[in-house]
Amino acid sequence: MIGVSYRTAARQCQNADTAREFSTEFAVEYTYMYTWFMPNKTLYVKDADLPMFEQAQEQLGDSVSSMFAEFLRERMANLRPEEGRIVELLHEIGHARDAANKERNLPVFIDAEYAEAEACGNKALKSFQRGDVRKTKVLFYAASTYRDKAERDLKEARAFNQKIAEMLGRA
Repeated sequence: MIGVSYRTAARQCQNADTAREFSTEFAVEYTYMYTWFMPNKTLYVKDADLPMFEQAQEQLGDSVSSMFAEFLRERMANLRPEEGRIVELLHEIGHARDAANKERNLPVFIDAEYAEAEACGNKALKSFQRGDVRKTKVLFYAASTYRDKAERDLKEARAFNQKIAEMLGRA
């Protein structure tokens, strides 16, 4: 619970008729009650890996979630530039796909193009992690091409929908 109080200093006002001064002092107190929730993500652990997680928590003394978060921070810091570009492409595709799915009156094939771009991007990332550079380049190019095609088709569909709206007198 947080209490906040505001006080104004004495205000002096002058009445033009009587030329007398008066001051007013007041206090306003606001009390807010905040409930803080920890955001959470559920990680599912295979039954075979559960003893390893429990042993790690006992030996390292840290919670599994803080150890996992630390691992992710280190992993993200150690991304190679090529891997970072693939991850960034996947991030862009995901955001564009989400935005397109929120719009009405768009053809379904646009989402399919974004899905194909995302699938190629994920394959490129896995291929890069395995060390297959040639396949990574091909898949990265394919993901970029599908994303570009989806964006062009999205732009054309928006323009087409605008023209139809103008013809129907709704614009």
